Amino acid sequence: MKKILLCLLISLFCVACQSSSSDEQFQEYYQIKEQLISHQEFDTDYPFHVQVVFFDLEDSYRYDVIIDQPQVDMYYIEAMAYAHEDDQKMCPVLGIVDDSISHMKVDYIDKSQHFYKGVQLSGETEKIQDVKIYVCYYLDKEKTQKAEKYIEVQS
Repeated sequence: MKKILLCLLISLFCVACQSSSSDEQFQEYYQIKEQLISHQEFDTDYPFHVQVVFFDLEDSYRYDVIIDQPQVDMYYIEAMAYAHEDDQKMCPVLGIVDDSISHMKVDYIDKSQHFYKGVQLSGETEKIQDVKIYVCYYLDKEKTQKAEKYIEVQS
């Protein structure tokens, strides 16, 4: 009986820890979204290429934000795109509310080590419009130098 009770307590503790981690990720998501919405001055110089492509759907548009051609090594990339999504829709994200790991390195691809040619965010919007983009990454694998960029791509 004690073993069963102990197993139940351990299981409950594990679930509580996962829930707490998930809550922190969503708190970070909403914080970044608010910063992106209110941001007025955007970076014009960043060491990678950013492109937004719109595709016509029946009642809306799908947009893809493509980040590629890094000019510096970029580790543990986090990104969010905002095209005036309402509170009912989540903004497309990378590495913020999930545990995905993405790196980009100049002239290097190794998917088994999470090094990609580029990363992509896809969302849906009612019209073609400006897209605000948040990109955060580290310049080294040890996470000692962090870089954040706020970018606006005009339609």
